[in-house]
Amino acid sequence: MRIGIAKESRGTEKRVILQPPEINKIAGRHEVLIEKGEGEGIGIPDSAFIAAGCKIASRNEVYASDIVVRIKEPSFEEIKLMHPGTVLMSMMHIRCRPKLEEALREQKVIAIPLENLKDQFNRRKVEAVEESGRIGMEYGFKLWGKDPASATVKIMGYGNMAVGAIRCAARKFAKVEILNKKDFLEMEKHIPGTDILVDAINRPYRRDVEKEPFFVTRQMLTLFKKGSVIIDLVSNPKNHAPVETMRPTTLDDLHYVVDGIYHSSCWGWPGLDPKPIAKRYSLQLMPILLDLADNGIDRCDEFTRAAILRFDK
Repeated sequence: MRIGIAKESRGTEKRVILQPPEINKIAGRHEVLIEKGEGEGIGIPDSAFIAAGCKIASRNEVYASDIVVRIKEPSFEEIKLMHPGTVLMSMMHIRCRPKLEEALREQKVIAIPLENLKDQFNRRKVEAVEESGRIGMEYGFKLWGKDPASATVKIMGYGNMAVGAIRCAARKFAKVEILNKKDFLEMEKHIPGTDILVDAINRPYRRDVEKEPFFVTRQMLTLFKKGSVIIDLVSNPKNHAPVETMRPTTLDDLHYVVDGIYHSSCWGWPGLDPKPIAKRYSLQLMPILLDLADNGIDRCDEFTRAAILRFDK
């Protein structure tokens, strides 16, 4: 089977989904094409991929493969390069991206969203969830610009992503308070005195609802001190975030200011720490991809089959 490893098309995205040691385990049994310059952002030259058994290829050649693998979802132009029946493996978050689903369906692509790959305990197999919380929290302290030990941090939620933020803040000796569901309904009581507010609420996204209720309204921004920071770890779509003034941001445009309050909601927090996160993804994905290439979509591992979205029918 031919496997294409696509270069991330966002200029500030440096990660690569598979690295030479893991590719070497696949290339002995399958043809692996990798887009030229794929590993430059984290210091992996093309020669290292060649030594691992890859062939350096053009973008068109990579997207003509039987399986196309990357970290972030491809652009609409890249989707058009794929043949009907191509298997695409990447982070997609399709429930938040109806236009992406339409494009995949139109091209008759078989999608395997990496975030949908779960084990028997419903835990993600390819993930950096807690690390995302840590990285977002680190960026929040950077925006705030003062000694973290003097900060009052309030974190909405207590899932794995929140745990990453909590641990990061605690290690910096910040004052940390965790807010639960009943607190969300009375945020006007919790905002005063907050230097960094972290949204780690993984609320369900429902396409048929125009707006979700806001827990932090624009009017509530007046309760923050100027220069305070709001970090959204989940990167909910606009009008679906718990904070009314929050919208997704990107690696090349990480934050913005509303009424003197910093806002950041990066669509891909792990991209701020590319080397260790890329290695983590590579180790996690390799056995899944090898099983898929060996056995095909109908006979691969049951948990991989459960993640498959058939847009080719």
